[in-house]
Amino acid sequence: MRKKEGFNIRKVCGENILVAEGMSNIDFSDIISMNETAAYLWNSIGYEEFTVQTLADLLVKEYEIDEATAFEDAKDTAGMWGKVNIIEGDDIPEYGKKIHEPYEELKNATARNGGDDDSEGTAPKGLINKIKDIF
Repeated sequence: MRKKEGFNIRKVCGENILVAEGMSNIDFSDIISMNETAAYLWNSIGYEEFTVQTLADLLVKEYEIDEATAFEDAKDTAGMWGKVNIIEGDDIPEYGKKIHEPYEELKNATARNGGDDDSEGTAPKGLINKIKDIF
């Protein structure tokens, strides 16, 4: 795997926002916010080739967590990055349930409570933190 060129993290109002820069990313319109851990991984890998194991090793070194947990978290992170199209390669893992299920739960709860793209809905308390902790 490799990061796509032109994606850089900028601090905006205290948040780590991934910004698409350059003509090759002119059609990229998503806003991606990363927590400190994801930003650490993103900045650490540079534009070199990396694997899930590379990310896991960085997590173990920085956060002193066990290798199995680090590997699963790294796999989910790489899967999410692949899903939002900010990395490329043939070895991108499938988008993991650890990230996907809370997002779907939030989306469904918001729709049940009257929310859509044009109106405000509410999500169950605690679910926003669950989502935020993942990223």
